[in-house]
Amino acid sequence: MSVKRNKIVSALLPLGLSISLLAACSQEGSAPAAIGNTNQKDKKDEPLKISMAWGLYNELPDMNNSFWKEFKKKTNVDLDIQWIPSANYQQKLELMLATGDIPEVVLGVGYNVPTFYKAIENGMFWDLTPFLGDFSKYPNLKKNKETGVFDYNRVNGKIYTLPRMRSQVHSSLLMRKDWLDNLKIPMPTTLDEYKAALQTIVKANPTGQNPIGLTTHGVLGGARDVFMPGFGVYDPTYDKDGGLIRGLLTPQYADMVEWFRGLYADGLLPKEFSTMKEPQSLDLIGSGKAASLGYVVRADWQYTESNRKIDPNALVRSAVLKGPKGYAINLRSNFAPGMFISKKVPEEKLKRILDFYESTATAEFLKFGEYGVEGIHYTMVNGYPKMTELGSKEMVISSYDPWVLTYDPGFKIRNVNAPPEFNKETESLVKDWTEKGKLDPFSYLISDTFNDIWPKYQDEFDTKTVQAIIGKISTNDFRAYQEQLRNLPEMKKAFQEFTKSEKEFAANKGK
Repeated sequence: MSVKRNKIVSALLPLGLSISLLAACSQEGSAPAAIGNTNQKDKKDEPLKISMAWGLYNELPDMNNSFWKEFKKKTNVDLDIQWIPSANYQQKLELMLATGDIPEVVLGVGYNVPTFYKAIENGMFWDLTPFLGDFSKYPNLKKNKETGVFDYNRVNGKIYTLPRMRSQVHSSLLMRKDWLDNLKIPMPTTLDEYKAALQTIVKANPTGQNPIGLTTHGVLGGARDVFMPGFGVYDPTYDKDGGLIRGLLTPQYADMVEWFRGLYADGLLPKEFSTMKEPQSLDLIGSGKAASLGYVVRADWQYTESNRKIDPNALVRSAVLKGPKGYAINLRSNFAPGMFISKKVPEEKLKRILDFYESTATAEFLKFGEYGVEGIHYTMVNGYPKMTELGSKEMVISSYDPWVLTYDPGFKIRNVNAPPEFNKETESLVKDWTEKGKLDPFSYLISDTFNDIWPKYQDEFDTKTVQAIIGKISTNDFRAYQEQLRNLPEMKKAFQEFTKSEKEFAANKGK
């Protein structure tokens, strides 16, 4: 297997509705004078037009609002963005790849999606390596290179994407702290304390609505992500031949399934969690019908705010639990799937697009995307931005997602709508999480064999997981099923490829 160092992120993304961003001619802020106009200085006032495919995580953005008007002033770019609900993006992208009808820039998905990975290898996107070179022409993007993100995003040693930057601290275990306080229960710090707290809350029925203990969906959704590092699922585990076992197939994963089985048996999970969708699960925590949720850290304020419409004293805060093999803190790589530029784009236009992304890869532009314009979208209070009513309405994920190319460790921690003091408390809460948490090694290691064969077993594996949790099969049966999969010749081959990828990554990191 050739050298492949990749980020495997299951970020799903874009398309459905086209909207144009007609950019004005002026240059402001950190945008260089030549933005979007490399080698075409005689046309410096002509906007760069880019068609894009992107994910929609909230309502369709109004690109004629005050934020986007300011964006147009800061850039000389006309974006024609095709938006699609994020949950449908992978399917749409695969259809575009099959037909060859792709916009000039698309947001990628994980390299573990075979059709997307093959599209890269088949030359559907520009190899950016010779254009970026030593990054001397792209000093802002060079700062990202120094964080190592391009190490994780090479395919056969080449760079095909501009990774979007993210903070490593991401997921957490949200809890209704006001319910804990009212019942005089300390914030739990261990799995046993957490389970006992949920049992007490469910029995006390604080709202009279028979709340769920831990709300989740599918095969445990965000809760699974939070608890896996605590059970050691991310700890490298090898078979007798030295093959690196995929985390889902480790004994530690079965330990976690057994623990969830105990929660389910005690009535602390939604009875029909396996058939629930994420929005249903989120609605339970957001409407005062659940005590806990595995989700992103900055949602502490989101669900505090939504619950205060019901109870003005509501407070949601993230818990830090110690599991049998570490803390239940799931770190992410400091990037998300990035921008891929279609090979159909002419070379000169490719250079102009790179100039555009270079110009937005600054702390100032990231702050603009998150908070908007001072005095319009936010005001400064005690050193922290405080959103205005207009800012809370206009500043959404779509305001920054298509060009987040600046690293900021607090990006998934702070909530732009939260009071400054709440964000300060959140920063204090997570200050040591990068040391306590763990990163899934299979978010950047890859095996062609595993990618090819796992789809054959995915549905069956998920079914067995659910059956083990709800008690239709024993935990020993589930462990035996894992062992059966581990002993498949093609699975053993995949484990060897993961080991090789691990060694190659270690040898080439930082080059």
